[in-house]
Amino acid sequence: MFDAQLTDTLIKLLAAWLLIGGAAFWAHREGLGLSKRMLIASARGLAQLLALAFVLHWIFDIRSHPAQALLIIGFCILAGHNSASHFDADRKTWLAAAIGLICAALATLPWLALSGAIGDDTRTLVPLGSMIAANGMNAISIMFERLKSGGDVGSGLKTAMIPTIDTLRVVGLVHMPGIFVGMILAGAAPMAAATAQLVVLYMIVASSFTACMVSFLMMNHLRKREGSGVRG
Repeated sequence: MFDAQLTDTLIKLLAAWLLIGGAAFWAHREGLGLSKRMLIASARGLAQLLALAFVLHWIFDIRSHPAQALLIIGFCILAGHNSASHFDADRKTWLAAAIGLICAALATLPWLALSGAIGDDTRTLVPLGSMIAANGMNAISIMFERLKSGGDVGSGLKTAMIPTIDTLRVVGLVHMPGIFVGMILAGAAPMAAATAQLVVLYMIVASSFTACMVSFLMMNHLRKREGSGVRG
C-alpha cells in the first residue's frame, strides 16, 4: 500500500507538471520547437531537485569556508556551461561565463557577510551562491543570444538586465517574492521579511550585471588572443 504522504506528493507534482505538459503541447501545435526542451527540462529539474533534497542535510553540515566556496564555484562552472551553449558552446566561452559568475559571487557574498547583511553559515551562503549562479546564468545567456544574433554588448547587456531590474521595480506592487512570502508564512515580522528580500534583490541585480560584464570582457580577451574578438 502506498504511503499517504508519498501519494499526496505525487499528486501535487503531477498537477503542477500537467501545466508544463499543456504548455509543451501548445508549443508543439504552434511549431515553436520548444516542447522537447520543456519536457526534458521538467524531467531534469525533477531528478536534480529530488537529489538535492536527499543530500541537503549533508551540505548544510559543512562548516569550512573553503568548502562552501568550492560548492559555489561548482554552481558557477555548471551555470557557465549552460550559458556558453547559447553562444557557441566553445570551451573559452564556457570559461569566460564561469569566471564572470565566480567574480559576481566574489563581489557580493563576502561584502554582504562582512557587513552583517547576511550570515556566514552554509545555510545562508550556499543557497545565495546558487541564486547568484542561476540569475547570472540567465542574464549571460540572454546577452549571449543577443550577441549571437549580431547585437553589440551594450544592447545585449541592457536586454539581459531587463527581467532583473523589472522585478526590482515592481516588487511589493505586482510581485511578492519567494523569500518575503516564505518568511511571512513562517511567522517573521513583515519588516524583517522585506529587509531580507531586498538584500537578495540588490545582490541579484549587482551580481548579474557583474557576471555579464566580466564574462564579455573575459570572452573578448580570450578570443583576441586568437584574433577573433566579439563586437563591443
